[in-house]
Amino acid sequence: MSILSFKRTPFERSPRSFIILRLSSMGDILLSSPLVRILRHRFPQARIDFLLKSQFADLYAANPHLNHLLTLDASKGRAELSALRSKIRSVGYDVVIDIHNNFRSTFLRRAAGAKLFIVRKYKWQRFLLIKLGINTYREIVPVYQRYLRAAADLQLEDDGLGLEFFIPAEQQNQVAELLRSMGLKSNSLIIAMAPGAGFFTKRWPIENFLELAKLCIERNNAQILLLGNEKEKSICRFIQQTLGSHIINLTGELSLLQSAVAIQNSHLLISNDTGLMHMATAIKKPVVAIFGSTSRELGFFPIGSAVSIIENKALSCRPCTHIGRETCPKKHFRCMTAITPGMVFDVVQRMIPQNL
Repeated sequence: MSILSFKRTPFERSPRSFIILRLSSMGDILLSSPLVRILRHRFPQARIDFLLKSQFADLYAANPHLNHLLTLDASKGRAELSALRSKIRSVGYDVVIDIHNNFRSTFLRRAAGAKLFIVRKYKWQRFLLIKLGINTYREIVPVYQRYLRAAADLQLEDDGLGLEFFIPAEQQNQVAELLRSMGLKSNSLIIAMAPGAGFFTKRWPIENFLELAKLCIERNNAQILLLGNEKEKSICRFIQQTLGSHIINLTGELSLLQSAVAIQNSHLLISNDTGLMHMATAIKKPVVAIFGSTSRELGFFPIGSAVSIIENKALSCRPCTHIGRETCPKKHFRCMTAITPGMVFDVVQRMIPQNL
């Protein structure tokens, strides 16, 4: 196992309280879990709190490394933000680790009067790569390691254990029972699929997911769990209506915790670049990840020994964005359309556990 160490000047005294700021989104918050774990191991007696948006609270609700979880309801506007700022000031944290570094997190961290660590976003390198196609990245640093480097003065070391996610037992039992009631067979190959994504250029065409699901059913007699949010119900309904009883469509039906249990009950996840992809790696499930308009340099590729990444490396126009676009700027979308269902199915076959 490779252990990466990022050490600088020792901290003047042992801090007694920390707050980590990462408001969104799902994948970015899950990528902070190594930082939380390693910080706890480095400072076992300290108070460690985490601030995130309320819709993502499930991601840390059961994490044993945290003392308190602070949530921001963004719908309440500036009043909510100001109240949180006052709360942060009243606690008097010794250290603020801002791994979001946006307008809201800047507003909040300025209240603390604490030692401050801020994540580096590689904005100049990102601009040159995306806008001009000039790659000036000296190394590829995954986002979770960027978070560790932000607090390097705390002498944190990457333990090599990757992401983690904690699921309460009652949630495991509740969702497992739901899946059984919907016809899930524990003795069959169960493949979870996440066909959605926040932006068009991150979504492999739904027709390809349909064909891939068909191949998995015909050749492996697999059951397919479809996962995603409310916005993805319609595209997943298309797959369900076409393929019938082998499909269990859970899009828009599950909380984040429940989605984790559904992945836990599958043998692998096939996903676009989504938060569910990072969730699967956090609970140590095999992942087949399909990447389109973004690239490895941007830091968001999934990590883990049971991860296969499928991408079209032949295109000079990748990456065209760091978060995704609503249209392909070149009008051909070959970063996704050139990836065929057969190509993905061949990778899936290699990822299926041998004992099935």
